[in-house]
Formats: sequence, C-alpha cells, structure tokens
Amino acid sequence: MHNIRTLPAPSPARAALALALALFLALSMLVPAAYAEPSAGADATVEKPVNLRADALWSDAIVTSWSPVADAQAYEVYRSTSEPGPYELIGTSASAEFMDVGLNSNTTYYYRVAAVDGSGNRSDLSDIASATTPDKLYQLSYYRNYYPGDTTIASGGMLDGGHYLRLSAITSVGPEGGAGVDWSRPGYQFVGWMDMATGAVYQAGETYAMPYGDASLRALWAAQYTVTYDGNGADGGTVPVDTNGYAAGDPVTVAPDEPTRTGYAFAGWLNENDGGVYRAGETFTMPDGGARLVARWAPQADAHQNALELDNDNLLAGDDVSFLATGHRQDEPGSIDGETRYVPVSWEVTSSIHGDFPAASPHRSSATMSDPGNYAVTASYAQERYVAGTGWQRTGAFETLSQSFTVKARPVDPVNPVNPTDPTDKRPPLVQVSKGGLPKTGDTAPFVALGALAALGAGGVLASRRKSS
Repeated sequence: MHNIRTLPAPSPARAALALALALFLALSMLVPAAYAEPSAGADATVEKPVNLRADALWSDAIVTSWSPVADAQAYEVYRSTSEPGPYELIGTSASAEFMDVGLNSNTTYYYRVAAVDGSGNRSDLSDIASATTPDKLYQLSYYRNYYPGDTTIASGGMLDGGHYLRLSAITSVGPEGGAGVDWSRPGYQFVGWMDMATGAVYQAGETYAMPYGDASLRALWAAQYTVTYDGNGADGGTVPVDTNGYAAGDPVTVAPDEPTRTGYAFAGWLNENDGGVYRAGETFTMPDGGARLVARWAPQADAHQNALELDNDNLLAGDDVSFLATGHRQDEPGSIDGETRYVPVSWEVTSSIHGDFPAASPHRSSATMSDPGNYAVTASYAQERYVAGTGWQRTGAFETLSQSFTVKARPVDPVNPVNPTDPTDKRPPLVQVSKGGLPKTGDTAPFVALGALAALGAGGVLASRRKSS
C-alpha cells in the first residue's frame, strides 16, 4: 500500500505572483495596438491605395501621397526605417496625402498606407514608397543688381537641397513667407530672377527647386516706357490716358475709351512705330522708347450738302428740262476705312418719266416735258463706304433731293393769209388797188396815193370849217 503525499495549498502571495507572471508573458507576445500593422484579415471589399510616393521636403520632413480610394473615409499611414518592417501607425489622414515631420536628417524612411471605409473596414497595406531626408542646409541669396557690380543682397534662408519654394516678389525679397525688403526701382520694371549658376530665368512667385548647394538669384531689370494717345483734333468722347509702365517687348492692350470728332468717324489708333492701326482691346508689342498712338479719322459725307440744279425752271411745252446732281464727296478716291460719300444714281420727274445718272461725274441728265403743268425732279443719292483693299461699297442707305419747275403752254402764232401754212410770218397783209378798182395784195403804190388823197381831203375840210367860222 502506497502512501500518497499531497502538496500544501499555495499561499495567497504565491498565487498572485503566478498570475502576474502569466499576464506579463501574454502581453510580451503582442505588438502595442497603436503601432500594429493591419491584421491578415483585412476586408477585401476595400481597395488598397495605389500609386504611393514619398518626397523629402526638408531635412526633417517627408510628404506622402497616393491615389484616392472609392468609399474611403480615412487613410492610415504606416512608417518604418527598414523596408521589411515592422511598420508603425504614425497617423491618419482624411485626404490622399500626409506630411511626416520631426524626422532625422540623412535618413531613409519607408511608408505604406491602408484605406478605411465608413464602417471601419480596412484594406490591405499599399505597396512601399521611400524617401531620404537631406543631411545639409544651403544658403539662398537674392542680388538686387541695380547696376553692374551691385552687391546688395537679401537672404532667402537656409534650405534643404531639393526643397521647392516660391520665389520672392520684388516688393518683398527675403525668406519664403517673410516680410522681406522692397526693391522696387523707379523707371524700371522687374522682369524676373536669373539663377547665376544655370542662367535660367524665373518669375516672381514661380516654383524653384533648391539645388544641393548654395544658390544665388540676380534681379533682372528693363527700362519702363509709356503709351501716349493723341486725339488728333478730337472734339468729344474720351482720349485715353495710360499711366502704366511697360518694358520693351511687353504686350500692350489698347484702351477701351475712344474720342469723337464732328464730321468724322473714328477709324482706330495709328501706331507711329509700326504703322499698324489698332482698336480697343487689341494688343501690340511695346517698342524701345515708348509708343505713340494717333487717332485716325474717316471723313463722313453730309446729306445736307448734296445738290440738285436745274438749267431752267420756267419751260414751255415741248422743252427739255435739264439738271445736274452733285453728291457730297462724290469724287473722293477713298483712303481710310469707314469714310463715306454720296453718289447720284437715279432721277424721276413723274412716275412715267425717270432715268439713271451717268456712272461718272458730271451727273447730268434731262427729260422732254410735253404737257404744261407744275413738276418736280427728284434725284436719289446712294451712300457708299470705303473698304481698304476693296474700294467703295454701297451701304444700302439713300437720300433724295427735289427741285420744282413749271411748264407753260406754248402760244399760238397768227395765220398768214398769203401763206396759211406759214404761221411764222406775222406781218399784216398788204392790199393793192387794181385797175378794176380792187386792191391787189403786195402792191404798195395805191396805198401811198390813197394816203395822199386822204390827207388832202382832210385838209380841205379843215379849211372849210375855218372859213365858216
């Protein structure tokens, strides 16, 4: 028969120690939850991010970016100092980029990203992207360069190689985002910064990549020129005034304001430098020395200066009425776009008497008036506009001008009894006394004798009356 020995029951202190040891061993097998990679059971319905990239901005900062994932509400960013891992969760982002700061210089960092949807489902980790922080800062210097050998300098700061920055404006030269100094130069226009190492020219505000070494940028200047507008006889409207300064080669936009001039139409601005004619809103290149724009005027025809003249306004039936029409500026050859003239084209006396004027001046015509009465001849004048390269073109507008005249009945001539068919002989017929006591036409001697006898008889009667008295 065997004797069975039993161990004494453990004391409460030993039991507590055993429990603490077991808990420590269990916890030592786990990665802290805040730095754990996603579990192998990632939700397959959430697509993992793609196109991950990492770029070092400074010696202590790297930015990561990737393509957005549909339905993703947030992204978890993981980092490691070795490509195999382990990767630690360093933060989350609501957008498809993340800035990692507070890093060590001259160190390579590796990144992976997971997408998380609104239900908390997490995707697999993305592919790996890496970047190395630089280990040295470099000096960026701006040179004022007012004149050859100008050594006035403004510091742009100490920057990492590869750092991207926006270059200073000339009114605030200095570190990016700082107040800077104002290098505005009266009478000159700032046209950019030239990299003294490469010769490349950059505009203010343009992105510049800091080289891996000190960099010097020199200001470039161009003399400023102005635009002068000459109204050239304008008596109304507005002659523009341009207070801007331009460098040679700069584009200049013609001002919208335009002048007016009585009797003329504005035909654009003549650029005395290049001979071109420009309208509002058009551009030209600023020449060396400045630009002068002179108003160009197109003469306009005045309908009130058209004329119509009658050769005779008091006619007899059967006479011709003759007239001459003159249009204002009718013989102008034309030289400026937009100038106008009037040309006589047709005439009318009654609805049945009408015609066209000759194509060239003098524009004269006539009509035979058969019947007496009061009439008016009406001339039509066509408006024409000059088009450079084409010539005069009808605008479709017409003006008219009328002149009145009278046609009287022609008087009837008396009939010649000797020759009734000849009404032009207005002498009274002469009577001749024949031997038979009858006068013969055309013989004047008997009439002379009769006249003498009549005179003698009249004298005898007068003498008789005097004796009786």
